[in-house]
Amino acid sequence: MKHIALITWLGSGNYGTCLQSFALNAQLKKLGYDVSFVEITPFKFKSQIRLVLEFGITMLKTIVTKICNPKPAVDLQTSKRIKFQQKYFKILSINTKAQLKQLIGNTDCFISGSDQIWNTYVAFNPRFFLDFAENKKRVSYASSIGTNDVKAEYREAVKHLLMKYSHIGVREKTAEKELSKLTGRNDIKQVLDPTFLLTPEDWQEMSMSAEFETEIPQNYILCYLIGNNTHYINQLATIQNAFDNKNIIIIPAEENRNFSFKGAFVYKNASPIEFVKLLQNADLVCTDSFHATALSINHSVPFVEFMRFNSDDKQSQNSRIYDLLNHYGLMDRIYNENNWSWTDKINYNDVQVILSADRKYSLDYLVNAIEN
Repeated sequence: MKHIALITWLGSGNYGTCLQSFALNAQLKKLGYDVSFVEITPFKFKSQIRLVLEFGITMLKTIVTKICNPKPAVDLQTSKRIKFQQKYFKILSINTKAQLKQLIGNTDCFISGSDQIWNTYVAFNPRFFLDFAENKKRVSYASSIGTNDVKAEYREAVKHLLMKYSHIGVREKTAEKELSKLTGRNDIKQVLDPTFLLTPEDWQEMSMSAEFETEIPQNYILCYLIGNNTHYINQLATIQNAFDNKNIIIIPAEENRNFSFKGAFVYKNASPIEFVKLLQNADLVCTDSFHATALSINHSVPFVEFMRFNSDDKQSQNSRIYDLLNHYGLMDRIYNENNWSWTDKINYNDVQVILSADRKYSLDYLVNAIEN
């Protein structure tokens, strides 16, 4: 059994980030691999004595802090998320040179996972480009640059690191074009976001363990919005009237915890499991989230897309949404006050035919990248 080490964001509160990690991990396990997530903390190569002294000082500070500032109780949502990660993720924390050496020795293939781990406008972290992997195989699966290009000051460093990969799979067509141009490689492939690798039946099996502390209405519009945009309120009101559905459930995003809407039920206790369950059973999903959109498409759930960024913003992440919707012929799902085509019924039969072919292509890429 080959051991795969995944480097990606696990998601400290963002549902999409956590679910893409879950999906890639689950699919690799289904394929028969032993999988671990790796968290490498920045460290300098220090002597054993210094490490012991620093550990002792850290423990002393921790004890003093706990005495002086008792830690508040963990809220239910955080507790459920931690339990989710403990159940599904095997996480290796690498803090020393010896641990890193052992990791490299025990790993057959390092994979840069999905999400915007290569978004250099957010941050440039060489760890997400596997700079530590020495002579071991390096593969990327659905890694995203998030924007239209790589930030100028990091282009050479990114190019240097990407040339060490045996296989590069990116999430967006935009990234495929940009990184092919940057590296001069003609073998970079666009592959599905990991959440698409799992079928609706796979997700159904996962969501069966959802636990709600309150009764959920049978018919509802699910609202998950990351951007803090004031115009979302008017857009949501228009959608509510258009679909004549008075029940709105809001799952607060980590980045937009205080979003509310008159008469809506704000469900703050969703773990990734309850998030998926609520999405699966929704009559309609209103979102500006890439992964909520992807999961809606995967489950054939109607949705309306809110645009989080202005298109002329250099750091706009709209390109990933445009790539996704355009690929499945769903550009008309973007909210438009002058064109209400987003109220039309989606022909999901055609969408699922395309998605089925995409899933096979992406799974073939993943296996080939690891094995060859």
